This record gives sequence, C-alpha cells and structure tokens, in this order.
Amino acid sequence: MGKQLKKNTKLTQSINYAIEGLITAVKTERNMRIHISVAMLVIILCLIFGVSGSGLKDIVFAIVLVFFAELINTAIEACVDLTTTKYHPLAKKAKDVAAGAVVIVSLNAVFVGYIVFSKVLKKETNELFRLLKNSYIDTLVLIVLVVVILVFTVKAYYKRGTPLQGGMPSGHSAIAFSLWVGISYSTHSIIATILSFGIALLVAQSRIEGKIHSPLEVLAGSVLGTFVTYILLRIIF
Repeated sequence: MGKQLKKNTKLTQSINYAIEGLITAVKTERNMRIHISVAMLVIILCLIFGVSGSGLKDIVFAIVLVFFAELINTAIEACVDLTTTKYHPLAKKAKDVAAGAVVIVSLNAVFVGYIVFSKVLKKETNELFRLLKNSYIDTLVLIVLVVVILVFTVKAYYKRGTPLQGGMPSGHSAIAFSLWVGISYSTHSIIATILSFGIALLVAQSRIEGKIHSPLEVLAGSVLGTFVTYILLRIIF
C-alpha cells in the first residue's frame, strides 16, 4: 500500500512538473504565446467554417507538433545557456538547429491549414459569388462599402482632416463616382450614364467650392471610386 501511494505521489509530481514547464514556457517565451494565439484563431476559424472530421484532426495534429517543437527548442536553449554564457560555435549550432525544427513544423502547419481551408473557402467563395450575381443591388452596396473602407484607410495614412470631412481622398467623390460606375454597368443606358456622371461631377465640384477638399483630393477620390468599383464588378460579373 505504501509503495503504491509513493508511486502515485511520484506520478502526481511528474504531472505537476510538466504543467509547470508548460506555464513557464508560456510566461517566458514570446514565440510560444504567438503560437497559442495563432492556434486559438485557427480553431475559431474551424468552428466558423465548419471544419470537421479528418480536416480538423489534421489541423489539431499540426498545432500540437508546433507546440512540441517550440517546447523542445525552449529546453535546448535553456540547457545551452546553462552550459555556457560565452559565444561558442557549437552552442550557436544547437540553438539554430532547434529553431530550424520549429520553422519546419510551422511551415508544415501552414501547408496543412492551406489544404484544409482552401477546400472550405473555395466552396464558400463560390456560394458568395452565386449570391452576389443574383442580386446586383446587394453587390453594389458591398462594393460601395469597400470603397468607403479604402477611403478611411487612405485618410488614416495621410492623417489629414477627419474620416467624414476633409483629407485625402474625398470620400463623397469616391462614393459618387462608385455609384456612377455601378449605374452605368447595370443599365447600359447612355442617358443613365450621362445623368449619373453629371451628378457625380456636381458632388465633386461642391467639395471644391465648399473648400472642404482640394482639387487633388477630389480627383484622388474620384479615381479610387471609379477604378475599384469597375474592377470588382468585372471580377464578380
């Protein structure tokens, strides 16, 4: 009975040591925290896209391999640092080879993720394109939303004006010319094209006359809205 209790105690201690090792690696190793964050994101994506069966098993196995390699790499680095505090070619070799192992399993994980998610995303993308093609208005609304996001992104880069007023480029001009392209693309009517173009010009002119935007900012917004909308419509339709 005493021997059995002693064995159980040793087993419990071993498990505690292993858990402490995991916690230490997470606390002290930045790469380990990055691996965990990426793994959590991948698992969430698996749940969102409904990855299951063999695909999910492959993803989990790839994640476990990355964790295993990073733990071994951490242990080797600790042993090398314990052995010597000075530069030595063999110490460098040991650390580099261990790091190389992490790189290999990480690339393997990326490859596995690509294989699994490419099949799912291809199916989802085909369904999305089918829905967009069946509803031109919804498609145009989404494209205008993309234009707006791009305008905000460029404005954030130049750091001039506010998201809704002023700055590079003109958001009103981008939306106006985006709608002009959308209307022209769907109606194939010269009259509708001319009228929508005239309205877009009036919007652009009002931004200049109101001294809200410079001519360059209005031109940039007009070009952005025109080309982004046309390119996306050509891709979808």
